[in-house]
Order: sequence, then C-alpha cells, then structure tokens
Amino acid sequence: MSIVLTRRKALIGGGVVAAVSGTAGVGFLMTSEPPLAPGPFAPEALQNDLKIWQQALLQRHPRWHGHSHLDDATETAFQAVAASITEPLSRQDAFRAFGKMNPYFRDAHTLLMPSLTGGGPYDDIDKQFPFGVDVKANGSFSLRSSWTHEDGEYPPLKSGTEILAINGVDASQILERIKPYSHGETEILRGYILSLLLPQWLDCVLGWRDRFSIVLREGNTTRQIKWKSGEHWEADDAKTRYAPTISWPVAGTALLRVPTFDVDDDPTLFEKQIADCFAELNKRGADKLVIDIRNNTGGQSDAGAYIIRHLIDKPVTQVSRAREKLNEDNNGIFGWYGEPGTLREFDMDEEQIEPVSSDQRFNGQSYVWIDELSYSASILFATAMQDHGIAKLIGTPTGGFANQTGNMMPTRLPTTGFNAYIATREFLRPNGDTHVGPVVPDILQAKGESDAAFLTGVLS
Repeated sequence: MSIVLTRRKALIGGGVVAAVSGTAGVGFLMTSEPPLAPGPFAPEALQNDLKIWQQALLQRHPRWHGHSHLDDATETAFQAVAASITEPLSRQDAFRAFGKMNPYFRDAHTLLMPSLTGGGPYDDIDKQFPFGVDVKANGSFSLRSSWTHEDGEYPPLKSGTEILAINGVDASQILERIKPYSHGETEILRGYILSLLLPQWLDCVLGWRDRFSIVLREGNTTRQIKWKSGEHWEADDAKTRYAPTISWPVAGTALLRVPTFDVDDDPTLFEKQIADCFAELNKRGADKLVIDIRNNTGGQSDAGAYIIRHLIDKPVTQVSRAREKLNEDNNGIFGWYGEPGTLREFDMDEEQIEPVSSDQRFNGQSYVWIDELSYSASILFATAMQDHGIAKLIGTPTGGFANQTGNMMPTRLPTTGFNAYIATREFLRPNGDTHVGPVVPDILQAKGESDAAFLTGVLS
C-alpha cells in the first residue's frame, strides 16, 4: 500500500514537533502578533530580550521550580551570549546569537523556535528546503521519503538517496554549522532532532530559502537538481515507511516495527494497522513479540495506547501524574488552577487505556526494543510497558529523560519578536519515580553488538 504524505509529515518525519495536547510533545500555541521591525537591533535591546527569556524559563519550566536561578551551565551560557553582543545585529544575526542557547536546556521541548518572524515553524514552509532529510549517525544526509516532480522535469527521487551537498556546501559541513542550535538531552539526540526542522534551520541559521541547488547520489549515479519557490514535489513513500510492519526473525517470534507515533494525519488508519498486525501474529500463533521503537522520536501518546491495549487485561495509564508550572497563560480562568509560579500536580486517571477483548489480546512474552533516539511519546510508551510489567525493555538507554516534558508555551521576545517555546509540564512515569535520567532497558545491548546476535540472545 502506498501512503501519500502531507508536506509537513514528509519534511519533519518524526514526533518531537508533532502537535500534542495534554501529553508529552509540543501542543503549539501560536501567537497572533505581527512581525516586528527587521532591525538592526541595539545591543541593550537584545540583551533585554535575553533577560526576559532567562526569567521566563525560571518561571515556566517545572525543572526549575523552587529555584532562584537556572543551573550554572545555563546561566553562564546566557551571560556569554549577552556579552558577545557588542554592536547592533540584524534579525538573522540576532537569531544566530540567541539560538546557541538551545542545547543548554537539555530538553527537546524547550527551544528558540527557528522562525525569523516569530511565527509557527511551518509558516514559510513553501519557501524553504523542499525535502525531508534523515541525518545519519556518521553525519550524512539522505532523503526521508520518495518524491515525484509535478511536471516530470526530474526523474523521481527514491527514499534513502544520499544528499552530498546543498548550495555548494558539503552535507557534513552543513551539519557542523547548524549543530550548535539544536535542542535535546544528548548530543546524539540533538543531531537527529536537527533533521526534523532542517528546512527551518537552513533558513534561520544559513539564510537559505527560495532557491536551492542540491547534489544527490543514488548508488553510483550522481546528479544535481535545482529548486525554486513555487515548484512542487509530491512525497509518496512506496515502502510505507511510516506504517507499522510485522516480520518474523525466528519461528514463533513476531517483530513489530513502529517507525513513528506521529499519526495525527490519520490516527484511525494507524489504529487499524496495529489491529491488523496483532490479528496476524495471533493467527500465526506467535508466542513472543518484539516491538521495535528504535529511532521513533514520538508523536501522539494515543498511538502507543493502541498497541498497549492489545497486551493488557485491565486498564492502565502511561503516566502516573503530571506536574505543571503555572503562569499567567495556563492557570485557568480567574486563576482557577492556582497562582502563577506555583506547581500544580494532578493525576492522569482519565487517560486510562482500556484492553481489547480477550480474543484479540496477545498473551505471549513481549519485549520493547529502544535506543537513544526513542523519544517523547516513545518514552511514555516504554516506561508504561516496563512499569506495568507488560514487557521487558531491551536495547540501549534512551537519550531523553524517563519523565518527559510537554505543553510547550511561547514567550514572545519584545525586541526581536522571536518565540521561545518552554515546556510547562512534566509527566511522571507510572511508578512515580522522579529521578532525572534516561529509560534503562532490562536487557542491555552491548556497544558494537549486532542486532541479530543481540536478538538471538534475548530470545534464547
């Protein structure tokens, strides 16, 4: 089956920036203020923006509740950026200065959004780099999806085709130039997350928009294509990259590969695909199930729930409770939830996952395969499976923390108009552990150990 993708899905491909309400993820709240002056901006005005951003983090992010200042590394970084601004800066140069704060937050849900106008991340999508990109561990770029040109001027582009250069700059050099602006808990996670908003980073950091020259290599064939704003390429993933699939690595064991939980384009289709997968493995009499969510950077927590409900015989939740740092924008009408600056805690019982009927349930041994790039809603899924004893976790620790953040809210910086998004909620795993750290598998995959050898050992 062929899946025709929206341009947003084809470009971002993952769930860290998927719109999520009430659970781990973004939940973008857009501002309606008009773009501000193009600049240049005086140093004092820019430094004031930094102070406002710094204070907003302290007031809004639950990590710093009860603290009089941010952690030392983040405070020092803010001071360094402020000290580096000694002359008026253009809007683009101001973004380049401010954006280097992103890695210090160690939270993929807290960042200076890559938009020079202070709008949403997709406001200028028709003028930005036209293709979704995967960033490999070795720093190379490849096309995330397959693409077809609207009038056939160029041959179709296949998923996995390597991108050698953009606008005359090697892919590896591009990565080094934009890596200091990425967001996330670890360096590897930040490198991958760069790919999710790559068109926006190319625009805001390098100033690339409207026209692109792209050098591609497929097998032994190298070719160049040129793109300008207004041209249309259609994404069509013939390999159903985003659909869950079943394979059988050994007799009696099913491997359910789930590339993403970002299924908001058609959640009903995803739910049916999951139901079909479980129907197949039950029909074939599988006694073991490995759910592979490696490289799955999240999306909607409901997507994980569609899987969990096939493995349980009583209701469960993916989180035990949430902690929300209240501010003037989220404390309810007339301050119903509490005063700004206080921490609101509430349970998530209304988010209970109900089991499927007994004839649809899988009753064998289950495993969940995770790695450093299993993030956001994938972390919620993994901790729920581990804490409720539904499955054993296998693989390597996650890059993100076990207790995920979400409900990003914008702070608009008055001089530049940039939007600094700050996570205001933290979701505690089902066992209630508040420890700050990654999700650790029950069975660890050794560094350099092949997947085949590791899986054989797990299943034996």
